[in-house]
Amino acid sequence: MILRPKSLEKGIGAVELLEQATALLRQTPLDTLASYYLGTLPFMLVLLWFWADMSRSADADLRLAGGALALSILFIWMKVWQSRFSGRLLMQLGGAAELPSLTGSVMVQGGLQPWGFIILPLAGLITLPFGWCYAFFQNITVLGGPDWRTVQRKARRLALLWPGQNHLLLALLSLVFLVLFANIAVGVYFLPRLLKSLFGIETIFTRSNQMLLNSTFWAAIAVITQLCLDPLIKACYVLRCHYGESLSSGADLRAQIQTVSGRATLLVLLLSFSLLTCVSLPAHAASPVVEPQQQLQQRAAQLDRAVEQVIKDPRFAWRLPREHHQLEKRELPGFMQSIITWVQDTAGTVGSWIGDVIKWLYKKLPKPSFSGAKPNWGGNFSDIALLLMYVLLALLLCFGAIFAWRRLRRTPKPEAELPMHTLQVTPDLHDESVIASELTEERWLALARELLEKGELRLGLRALYLATLAALADAKLVSIARCKTNHDYERELLRFSHAMPRLSEAFSLNLRIFEAAWYGMHLPDDETVRSYLDNHRRITSDVRTQ
Repeated sequence: MILRPKSLEKGIGAVELLEQATALLRQTPLDTLASYYLGTLPFMLVLLWFWADMSRSADADLRLAGGALALSILFIWMKVWQSRFSGRLLMQLGGAAELPSLTGSVMVQGGLQPWGFIILPLAGLITLPFGWCYAFFQNITVLGGPDWRTVQRKARRLALLWPGQNHLLLALLSLVFLVLFANIAVGVYFLPRLLKSLFGIETIFTRSNQMLLNSTFWAAIAVITQLCLDPLIKACYVLRCHYGESLSSGADLRAQIQTVSGRATLLVLLLSFSLLTCVSLPAHAASPVVEPQQQLQQRAAQLDRAVEQVIKDPRFAWRLPREHHQLEKRELPGFMQSIITWVQDTAGTVGSWIGDVIKWLYKKLPKPSFSGAKPNWGGNFSDIALLLMYVLLALLLCFGAIFAWRRLRRTPKPEAELPMHTLQVTPDLHDESVIASELTEERWLALARELLEKGELRLGLRALYLATLAALADAKLVSIARCKTNHDYERELLRFSHAMPRLSEAFSLNLRIFEAAWYGMHLPDDETVRSYLDNHRRITSDVRTQ
């Protein structure tokens, strides 16, 4: 039920007006809502078609005039049916006796509403009069007809009424529009992807995100949002017109009187029916029947036996509460009893200390004055300073406790001592993925020495080559990477050939020796190894003297 505001001269709040409009829409019959969408849906659908056709079609100029004429006719059609919808809401409130004639609605809406395409954009640019202009055209939709001069005069008067309520209402409706627009856009964007994930349905929306760059997509979202929100807007301005007209006509009071009179009539009928029923009862029914005392006792005994039999039935045993047997208290040993007593005494002492501190703070803090005069905070600066000092002291104590707790948590635990010697794994030189950065130069040289002593000249030569690369990498002349080839390292050294020509020349010689032995059919011998070692010494000496 829509309640009458306490002060119509001041108007009700915008939030309360929104709540009443929502309640009014919830009580609206389906045929009333159908009248709104009967007029609005054709215009919105043709508007979307016109938008898409004018933005993408190659023959847009040929259909421009016909599409504009169809939109104009459907706009008047929409406004007429929106006026009928608003009139039915007004009749539901009791503010209108009957709807205006269809001819009068067509004349009024067709003559006044098109001016909104000129006035509303100009008012929006100026910003200040937009609220009054918007309310004016909404009031024209609500009032309907049949005389356009009377409708114009009433709409102007009601638009100027309660400006604060009107502008706050527009702000709230704009916010609701933005939130609803965002929700619908997100839902339309993710719904095709949800269908694809659940049912495997492929649509044009899931193939690419180009629809987000299409203006027709955003126009469709705006149209859906308008179709959802516009009935609420119409209900809000129906209530404004109803309360505004009630200032002089008392329409809201008449509606409440009719509601109360209808309820009173129903109450009178119910009371009359109850009185007639009471009178028609037989006289002997009012006199109580007194049974003999012996029969009552027998029935009571039978009832007790029946209840006892039912209770003893195992099917109903789970419904009975468990019997709690009191256990005998056992005395604790003397040592445990003394510990419990000490803990209880300590807790009581600490609690009394805390209570004393709270009482002391309560005495020190300034007492609020409950007299009619306002407290003079400016003249009692010492109390305020003392209060702030206590607050700061409490904050410092809290921060100190938190800091200490975190420091205790961050205290590093003593790590287990690692063994002094670690197991050194020797790379497998048969593996082509071994790179020079896996060992140091000294380790590669030691490995090469072991292999050469065993007679593994080919593997020893590869270990020497990896030692050379490790030495160059330590000197920052090359960077070791698994993806690089031997000639990549050679090209890196050529960048330093102007400063160290011997180094790049020696590396190139060693590279040919290594590739001939490792990848080719040339079997290395002692002379080959000595030649490689001489070049390696030249490389390391140049690296150390740079």
